[in-house]
Parts: sequence; structure tokens; C-alpha cells
Amino acid sequence: MEMNRRHLLALAVALPVLAACGDNRQQPQSKTSSVVKSGVPQLDAGRPGNETWPFEEAEALNKSLTWPKTNVPDPASKVTINVAITSDVVAEVRNTQFDLFFKQRHPNIEIKREVSPIDSYLTKYMAQAAGGKLPDVMYTHYSWAQNFIANDIFQPLEDYIAKTPDFGMDDLPENALGYFKDGAGKLYCLPTDMAPKLLFYNKDVFDAAGADYPDDSWTFDTLFDMARKLTKGEGAEKIYGFTPMPIPAPDLATIFLMPYGGGFLSQDEMSVEITKEPAKKALAPWLDLLRKDKATPSLAELNQVLEKVEPFKIGKAAMSIQGAWILTELAKQKAFKWGAAPVPKGPAGRFTPAVGSGLAMTANSEQKDAAWIYLNEYLSSTGQQFRRISAPARQSAWMPNAEALGIPKDVIEFAQAAMKDYATSDGVMHLPANKKIVDTAKPIWEKAMIGDLTLDQALQQIAEQVTPLLAENKIA
Repeated sequence: MEMNRRHLLALAVALPVLAACGDNRQQPQSKTSSVVKSGVPQLDAGRPGNETWPFEEAEALNKSLTWPKTNVPDPASKVTINVAITSDVVAEVRNTQFDLFFKQRHPNIEIKREVSPIDSYLTKYMAQAAGGKLPDVMYTHYSWAQNFIANDIFQPLEDYIAKTPDFGMDDLPENALGYFKDGAGKLYCLPTDMAPKLLFYNKDVFDAAGADYPDDSWTFDTLFDMARKLTKGEGAEKIYGFTPMPIPAPDLATIFLMPYGGGFLSQDEMSVEITKEPAKKALAPWLDLLRKDKATPSLAELNQVLEKVEPFKIGKAAMSIQGAWILTELAKQKAFKWGAAPVPKGPAGRFTPAVGSGLAMTANSEQKDAAWIYLNEYLSSTGQQFRRISAPARQSAWMPNAEALGIPKDVIEFAQAAMKDYATSDGVMHLPANKKIVDTAKPIWEKAMIGDLTLDQALQQIAEQVTPLLAENKIA
């Protein structure tokens, strides 16, 4: 759809951002998390590295890998490509190492990186689009991609993929590429990471209770029963049966409503469905688990007792549904033993969202061939193995990365089986209004959590206030 610069700028101002790698807004950040402030660390340009990513280790790994080829020729003279990304300073060490070795393989391609904080990225680059100047390569969260695609900011990639015989589209999860396509099915972006959510559990808590670990026979009723059983203690010593409480989020429907045949929005994201009986049936037990059974942390407990620390990550909860990108953090911690299982199923089946981020080439880039050579290597299985992503989009990179990061093999098998068998983009909000929808619905749902609204009242108010926002989705 054609949009003038004034419309683009207005859209940029209206669209705040989401969290990277899936959607974690419902999860307080752990004090022990390795996530740090975005930015570019001070590094030795010739030998970039730190304690997490020593240069010698990176150099040896780079030499051990077979880097992919493309029929797109290298430039005959020096060119520069600008790469816009959001990253923390730890990940940027690895990215800097990648760029160094890439330039050794492609001496005529210089790389200039633009690293922006996650909370300002979308607004920044929508504003740049309004001004007519953008980088050559851009990061995008799955829930942002349609903002860029609908405004002709990204370049379709099929022609470049066709020039790369060994690109391996079958190594990417087809069920999770819809975020990056337009209505005609053209592909504008390729995923860097793409993962399902799983049911993680604290083995120590289960062992102390003599309870069997979760498995693929579990339903949500099983989870509710076990959460009540495993909740014990008070105050700072309390162990919760489950965390976090479901709240409005782009993937709320896929995890929690679709197993009961319900939805938050219609599939085209143009009407509200959360007031229908299947959605009510799915959400009612969660309010009981919170308010009656006190088996999942309340808002007050999260803010005061736990000081906004996610309880599962510090051993204070028996179970949690989290994205597979948490695997690196869990593998490093020594506080408790943990495991993972498929998410529970409901009367209508088992579903988990396949979500992640990607890279795209901009339509106005003057160095598209060089940009593609970069994308081809960065997004390849080799590139994702080099960067040691715990939840790579390339399915062939899962097991090598798991071995390198110390992630149990059975957990990776659960994750890959989920991606193949029941992960989906269905029900995941990704059109332009999704952030406003979540921000509008969340405070209403919180009133139901503290008992100020009944379930019916909360869902009705959400529907009434969200419906006018859906007109923004027409641009996609």
C-alpha cells in the first residue's frame, strides 16, 4: 500500500516496540539474567573478544566451519553496507567477530553496524523511512515486520534465494515464515532465530513432592492440579506452582486459548473473539489458580516480595511456559535442576507459538548484491552455529549449538518436535495494531487479576476498547 512520508512518520510515533526474541513483556527480568544494555562494546578491532566470547575460540570455530556460497558475485571494488540491528553488548562481541571474519572472506565489502536499543528501534527506523534514508540490512522483530512490508520498505528475497542453490529453505520452519510475507506470499525477511514455547519445570520441586515430571500426556487440567499441589510456603520462601500468570500478549491465544478452540482476535486480526465462550473457558481456571488457590504470583507479590524477579529463574516456581530462547540462561545456572516438556494440550489440541526475529534487505539499498552476500552467511546454518544461538531458525543448527552451550539433548528434541508437529503462527498477533492492543488490554486484565472486575466484565471491556484499534491493521 502506498503511504506518504507524513503517514509513515505518524505510524512511527504511534508504534512503540516489543521485546526481542519472541514476546516476554509478561515476564519480569531476573536479577541474575545475562541481558545487558544495548550498545557497542569497546573492542580491539583486530582481535575482538571478551570472557564470554574469547577471540581465539571464535577464530578457531570460524576456521572449522564451511561457509556457504552464492552465485551473486562479490563487488569488484570497495563498497560499504550499513547493517541496523538491536543487540546487547555481549551479543555484539560475537557480531563484531562475525563481521571481522566476513570481511576476510569478502575484502571488498565493508560493514558499518548501527546498534540501537530495542525500546526505540521501530520508532527510529520508521522515522528514517519517512525521511527516505535507510540502512542496507535491517533487523526486525516478528511483530514489527508487517509495518515495514506494508510500506514497501523491504526488498523481496526470492530472486536472491534463487541465485543461491544451496540456500536450504527446507532447513527453515515454513510454519513460522508467515510473519515475513505479504498477502501475495512474497518473502521479505529471513529469520535469525525462531523457537517454540515449552513447559519448563523445576526437578527439585517435583522430586521433593514425589511427583512425576510433566510429559506429553499432560492437559491443562493436569497442570492446574499439579500447580495447586506443588504450591507451598509464604512470603519470600514461597514456592509457586506455576509462573507467570497469562496476560494479554501477542501469543496469548496460541498458547492458552486455541487449546480450547478460542482466540483473542480473528485470524485476519480484524475482530475481537476473546468474549466468546471458548476463550472464557480457557481463562477462567487461571483466575481461580491466582485468586483462590494462590498458586501463581499476584501482581503485588511480583512487585513487592519478588521485586519483579521472575520466580522460575531463581528456583521459586515449579513450572513455567517460556520460549526456548531461555535455554542459554537455564544451562548456565546452578541453583536448581530443570527439565522441559511439551506444552499441555486442551480439548481442541496442543499449540505453541513459533516466534522470533529476522533480517531483511531494504528496497532502496544501493548495494543489494553485497547485502545479500552478508545475509546469506549471517542467516545460514553455519552463521547461526558460529553465533551459538540457543534457538536458531536453522533446524540443522539446534543440536551443534546445544552441545556447545551445554543444553540437554532431550530438551532440544522436545523443541524441534514442537517446531515440526504443533508450533504455529496461527493466533499470534503480528499486524500493526498489536502493540496498542496489548497495552490497552493489559490494565483491564490486571483489574480482573486483583478482583476488581469479573472475568466477563474484563473481557467485555477489552473487546470494547480494542475493537476501534483494529482499523490500523487494514494497512497490512
